[in-house]
Amino acid sequence: MSTDPITARNRANAQKSTGPKTAEGKAIVAGNARQHGATARPDPRSVAAWLAIILDRPEITPGDLLPGDDAGYRALALAEAEVRVVATEAALREFEAGSDEPSEALQELRRCKELIAHELRQDGVTGREKLSGLALLARIVKFERDETVERGRRHRLLRRYVREARSERRKAFAAWALARGDTRKAA
Repeated sequence: MSTDPITARNRANAQKSTGPKTAEGKAIVAGNARQHGATARPDPRSVAAWLAIILDRPEITPGDLLPGDDAGYRALALAEAEVRVVATEAALREFEAGSDEPSEALQELRRCKELIAHELRQDGVTGREKLSGLALLARIVKFERDETVERGRRHRLLRRYVREARSERRKAFAAWALARGDTRKAA
């Protein structure tokens, strides 16, 4: 055990940030980054369909979904990677086309924006309240822009998910080809 004061301080700080403690908090955190479906668990039917293509068999058995050998595991991993690529690319296309549904948080913020604007139009609002309300509106508009415009935070995040999914697919394909004994270079 180190007696370095910086190490001791870092360990003490790490104990303070251990994540949510309640079941409700854990459930909320578990849903982070899944609101658009780009990083959700792959649909088993889609995985089975891709697995049928990869194995070149029209019918997939339950044993194929619970493989017992390395080649089977690699084929299943490749099928899951293909499903993730399709899901992330679809989420990105929907965002870029403007056809994706706004998140619940964004919908709630839009409702709050309308309520704040309505309150600011009322008689008897003080100058300080107007400044606070306008500051809140500016923050909401900035968040809304980051969530909805191209090159905003959400768009950059979706593009990152696509890159990561494609990278995982390349790795899964290389591993599957190696498990099959295919010595050609995996693309």
